[in-house]
Amino acid sequence: MNKIKKIVSSCVVALLGSHTLYAQQIDHPDSIRISNLNLSTVSVAGKLYGLSKVAVMDNGNVGASPVLVLRGVNSINLSSSPLVYVDGIPLRYTGTNPTFLSTYEPDRLSFLNPYEVAGIGVLPSGVYLPKVGGRGANGVLDIRTERGEFGGTKVDFSANYGINKAGYNIPRLDAGSMKAYLWSRFREEGATDQQLDQNPIFSPTNLLYNNETDWLDMIRKQGVFQDYHVKLKGGDGDANYLFAVGYTNKEGTVKNTDFERIGIRFNLDYQLSTKVSIYNNLSYTNTSGHYKEFGADYSTHPIYVASAKAPFLGTHYLNDNGELSRILAGVDTLGLSNPLALVDNLTNKNQFNRIDGVMGVNWKLTESWNLNSDLSVSYFNLSEKQYRPALGIVPDFYRVRQNSQRSSSEFYLNWNSRLSRKGKVADAVTYEAALQAAVETYEEKAIYGRKVNAGTDDFETLAQGIVDSASNTRYRSNLMTYLAQGSIVWNDRIRVNASVNVQGSSNFGATARWNIYPAVQATAYIWGKKMQNKLDLALGYDRTGNHEVRGFYHYNQYYPVNYFGSGGVYLGNVGNPDLRPEITDTYEIKANIRPFGNRVYIGVGYYYKQTKDLITHRAIRKELGMGGLFENAGKVENKGLELSMSAQLVQNSDVKWNMSATLSTLTNKVTALPNGDIEQYLGNNVGLAREGEALGSFYGYKVTGVFQREEQVNLNKSDGTPYHAGDYIVEDVNKDGKINTLDRQVIGSPLPRFFGHVATDFSYKNWGLSALINFVQGADIYNSFKQQMHLMSDYANQNPTVMNRWRSENEPGDGLSRAVVGDRSSNGAASSLWVEDGSYLKLKSVTLHHEIVAGAGQLFFKRIRIYLSGDNLWTWTKYTGFDPEVNGLNSPMLRNIDFGAPPLGRTYRLGVKASF
Repeated sequence: MNKIKKIVSSCVVALLGSHTLYAQQIDHPDSIRISNLNLSTVSVAGKLYGLSKVAVMDNGNVGASPVLVLRGVNSINLSSSPLVYVDGIPLRYTGTNPTFLSTYEPDRLSFLNPYEVAGIGVLPSGVYLPKVGGRGANGVLDIRTERGEFGGTKVDFSANYGINKAGYNIPRLDAGSMKAYLWSRFREEGATDQQLDQNPIFSPTNLLYNNETDWLDMIRKQGVFQDYHVKLKGGDGDANYLFAVGYTNKEGTVKNTDFERIGIRFNLDYQLSTKVSIYNNLSYTNTSGHYKEFGADYSTHPIYVASAKAPFLGTHYLNDNGELSRILAGVDTLGLSNPLALVDNLTNKNQFNRIDGVMGVNWKLTESWNLNSDLSVSYFNLSEKQYRPALGIVPDFYRVRQNSQRSSSEFYLNWNSRLSRKGKVADAVTYEAALQAAVETYEEKAIYGRKVNAGTDDFETLAQGIVDSASNTRYRSNLMTYLAQGSIVWNDRIRVNASVNVQGSSNFGATARWNIYPAVQATAYIWGKKMQNKLDLALGYDRTGNHEVRGFYHYNQYYPVNYFGSGGVYLGNVGNPDLRPEITDTYEIKANIRPFGNRVYIGVGYYYKQTKDLITHRAIRKELGMGGLFENAGKVENKGLELSMSAQLVQNSDVKWNMSATLSTLTNKVTALPNGDIEQYLGNNVGLAREGEALGSFYGYKVTGVFQREEQVNLNKSDGTPYHAGDYIVEDVNKDGKINTLDRQVIGSPLPRFFGHVATDFSYKNWGLSALINFVQGADIYNSFKQQMHLMSDYANQNPTVMNRWRSENEPGDGLSRAVVGDRSSNGAASSLWVEDGSYLKLKSVTLHHEIVAGAGQLFFKRIRIYLSGDNLWTWTKYTGFDPEVNGLNSPMLRNIDFGAPPLGRTYRLGVKASF
């Protein structure tokens, strides 16, 4: 397994304790995976550590942001994703705007080239990074890029090429079976044999309806991955530098989906004198991508439409001679789009530009005093566009054609200064203390416009068509931080770290703007002193906050409204000047055991997090004509065990064999919600917050069977009309004989009960082999795609099991409801039928490498490493979807909903890395 060198300063390592830096492969053996589900081990000061805290769910939708969970979820309306620092610059992992498509969120870390990352610190709470204060409730990922190093210029060149093969094994009817299915459907709806015989669909001679088209095969492809990177670094006694440039291109397994990145980075450390040094970071990255709708809108979901499209239909129109023309076939007689139109003509694309810069000075005032000050700036712009033509695509309500575009930007400026001192109180007592102040300003902007119904499909521009919607938003916030922290060590046996963070945010009213975030951790080195310790025990407490609101909720806000053709406004939010951040208190205990020095490490920990003052919405009586107000009302708790182990099984001049394993448990529960249940919707799915339940639980109906006969029907619909034989039997929760929203109940939870990894790294002389296995247990998945393939509410192709649906009392079927156009009995409502166990065991990666080291007389290169790797090679699971790794929204309320996005697929890569 490739090792990633640690470069985080020794003071940070002291704070981290066992929370060491680690990395994992994404795109090639040297790349980084911000995940503990996909965690490998790295060498840190000769020790191997693995720590499982971050759960990640991903899929094969290239360029999309993975879903991260670090010690649970603890917010309803704010972000529950970790804050990310890149060389000290904070980055919001989730975007500030709603998704441009229903579930696609561009990866906001995609600007980072993995070859330039030196290490990642996973900091689960504020005790490990006190400066985070009021935005550390979800933990922190502290990413550091490489620096230059003393010596002559060193050149590293790497090149990687790989392929990705995804399996789209979707059970569906073939051409003959689908005709039989439609024949029986039309018969059930009252068509006579004579009418069916006259229907051209069933004509054996009509060329339009006698094809054998594999629509799914026509939209998929073999994905190709390419990556090239050049890195120069070196230095002398006064200056160390790193310059890097890289290019990455990754294709998806659905046609016309791809991701491209071009990046440049320059890092410089310069020693002005024996006491003063400066450091500079500068980087620019451009990324772009083409993607498709793999979310809740099944009308333009290419994988679903290709699965649902009748295989007896053709791809193009036929001319008068019955020959295939060059014109794509339009919307078919059964009402479905042409999948080729969705992948070839409907385009969604984005372009991302980011510039980061840091300039800082470190001044060693005396042997005991040190001053550090830096100024950092970050700017990025994201342009998102969609072009939707009319040919071959089902119209969306009144929109026949559509051009839409959104341009958004974020600007961040921070000044930070830190004055520190270290010394001794007595011979056996040492201390470190620091005062820190920081001022930050942040601004985001977004402009959105959409035009519809242009005259032809020839215009991919907002210059044509009718204005459908437009918006312009701007948001500013300022943050001020004052921090006092210190540590004291007695006789290398006891260490106590403490800090007080006083932070003020303009996101809140004057009465609630300032808050205090304390932290304390005590560590006892029980078996040996600190440097030779074999057993240490630590207790910690910290308070962090979540103030990432995206609205001035402490003010009255008026919103525009159209009133019978006239413009107007209404009071959409009642100001709450007492609104304050959500507060999280974390308690933890952990033990680190090294019974045989550095050869074996065992870590055991337990944490308990309680979040209070959840920002929730309180409704106001509609008669008052107001939208309500946001207030602090609610509590949620997360708790779990974190276990890790690593061992150097063999260590000699020829053979090295290391292993690691981690396990992390998670229990999440909403403990208070004064404003009552909160529901959030995505398509047909509902995420629920309710006292006593896990946050974001699936909410729907519990199906107990199918009504077999009319006289068996004992329930009415919400409108008072009875159900019919063949409809699903839904549990009547309130026993009123009527099925409506009051009969919904919790039907599953997307959060895992435990997760972790097992990794091994074996080398013999210049050969090496590494492997990584991930596992997740207890995370439920709502299989929306499978439900859609069994819905039978239109004339789409379906799963072959629909042939055994309920048809009559004499043909009761095997558990599926009757087929009804329009689903008038709501058999397609979210229900327990489609909740599945998403537990899995996955062989995540295997890498074989060989290293060639230059001899004494070799002048051309120093070493060459050649490697062959495979990812996602094998998965054991009972889940019936593409892949149990389901990536949806980074929303705490709407996770693990499988709409049928491309699976990760098996990836095979060949790479070379040469050092000169």
